[in-house]
Amino acid sequence: MKKTYLTGAAYFVAALFLAFTAIFYFQPIRDAHPVLIGAVVLVLFGLFLYIHPFLWAIREWPKGKKVSLAIFLPLFSVLAGLSLLGNQYYLDDNHWLLKIAVYIGLFISVAVIVMAFIKLMLHIKVPQGEQQISPFYVILYMLPMLTSSLLMFFAFYPAAMTPDSLSQWEESGTKGFSNWHPVMFTWLIMFLRQIWDNPGVIVLMQSVALALTVGYMGYIMKRFKVNSWIIWVVLIVMALIPVNAIMSITIWKDILYSTSLFFFSMLIFLIVKTKGMEAKKVSFILIFLLVSFVLVFFRHNGFPVFLITMIAVLVMYRNMWRQLLPMALGIIILHQIITGPVYTALDVTPSDPQEALSIPTQQIANIVVNDGDMTSEQRDYIDSILPLELWREKYNPVNVDPIKFSWEEYDRNVIYDDYTGYFKHWAGLVVQNPSLAVEAFLNQTSLVWQMRLPDDAVMSRYVTNIYHGNQFGLVNKVIYEDLTLYMRQYLEVDTEAEEYLWRPAVYLFLMTLFIYITYLRNNWRVWLILLPISLNTAAVMATMPAQDFRYLFNTSLFVYTAFLISLINFWPKGGLDNE
Repeated sequence: MKKTYLTGAAYFVAALFLAFTAIFYFQPIRDAHPVLIGAVVLVLFGLFLYIHPFLWAIREWPKGKKVSLAIFLPLFSVLAGLSLLGNQYYLDDNHWLLKIAVYIGLFISVAVIVMAFIKLMLHIKVPQGEQQISPFYVILYMLPMLTSSLLMFFAFYPAAMTPDSLSQWEESGTKGFSNWHPVMFTWLIMFLRQIWDNPGVIVLMQSVALALTVGYMGYIMKRFKVNSWIIWVVLIVMALIPVNAIMSITIWKDILYSTSLFFFSMLIFLIVKTKGMEAKKVSFILIFLLVSFVLVFFRHNGFPVFLITMIAVLVMYRNMWRQLLPMALGIIILHQIITGPVYTALDVTPSDPQEALSIPTQQIANIVVNDGDMTSEQRDYIDSILPLELWREKYNPVNVDPIKFSWEEYDRNVIYDDYTGYFKHWAGLVVQNPSLAVEAFLNQTSLVWQMRLPDDAVMSRYVTNIYHGNQFGLVNKVIYEDLTLYMRQYLEVDTEAEEYLWRPAVYLFLMTLFIYITYLRNNWRVWLILLPISLNTAAVMATMPAQDFRYLFNTSLFVYTAFLISLINFWPKGGLDNE
């Protein structure tokens, strides 16, 4: 009894420490309301009591799972804590020991919350095996998402279009193709315009494609016996979150690409769940080929995502190579034929290589702006690309476009004429100024890793109209004024809590946690499910030009699948029973 009281007292003291430090991480502690402090103390104390018996249960886990938790929990907690970092000017006048305590307290608080969530999820009784169900469920389960998209469609009829959208619309009319935007999407627009020469036809196609993909998610989860009530809750939440619906009515290549990546990840789940046996089904082969086709042709980074993922699949399920290899080779060969001889025959203009140089450009700019260490040769070389005073004038820490689109002053031919020289100078500057280079990289890629929007940052979330003054005379039409007004209010981001819905990092952290829980239930092969999303995120991070949510729209789709997958035992004995 005495030991129980001492444990409880220790947990209360720990909760008190964590509450003060965690709150101090986000705001001056003197500004925190006593009720908030008390509530956080009680929550953390309750979590300590909740996870206490779980700590003993962990000792019975297989060694591999215990080692994984020892690595995953601190790493995830520290990264998540840093991702929540905001402007902490109020800590500047405090002692360094207090600053360290604040950071440690926040990291431990995150770890306690994560541990409690892992325990909760692992204690949910989950199904095994599968059942035969009608494909009609795809249609049934697509209805919430389709309804949400159609409401947006009627509110902002006929579409939302930016200059990128209008550029591709123009190409579909002039048939002067540029690979700046994927040509396959342009061809699709050309085909759809034969049916109805209105942007609305593209929106309807995108909305149906997304809804069918969501419906397929519900269908396969029901097939693997996930509770129907949970499926419906997920589908309704997915439809109600404004992020998904407004994206579906925006004419960007990113929408169909994200939908295909979402679908492709589910197909990888089916391969893992069935140990590759799903690839024997004709229906799977047809769906796989269609989805993979869209994946590799509707955005430039889709092909490497597909290629690397399929190599990993073939290595892990090499006993099924007769089924998997022909599908993979078919897509690869088709991609090489279309992007090679076909593009050449149609005189397709290659995309601007500058698109892949966003990070080096921003690192050079940050070094110039902050008077970093540069030799005379490096200074002259950088000045030959863009005058040094203009680097300072046009540098935006989170958007490379002001530099990249300075057409008259920015001499990109200096780069194109000698890539070796460019990368040599860039690498030298990075080595001489590592802190400034890292700072520029983190600023430019903050959309990927930072859950909390920095106080002075600006990001592009969504659009609801066709770009005004376009040469095609395309305009929005108000069909139901009340609906339009309501949807505008529905989309507005007025609070910090709403802001988190538009931060891809939130979804990335959540899906990683869900897949880790799936791993704990099963074995290491489940990480293959996360590979396509991870590869795409890495590709976006390496070339990100601006803080546009659309680049990582796929994260706000797949996170729901990751949650549902975490509620499935893949084999009769889960990972905690059999390594």
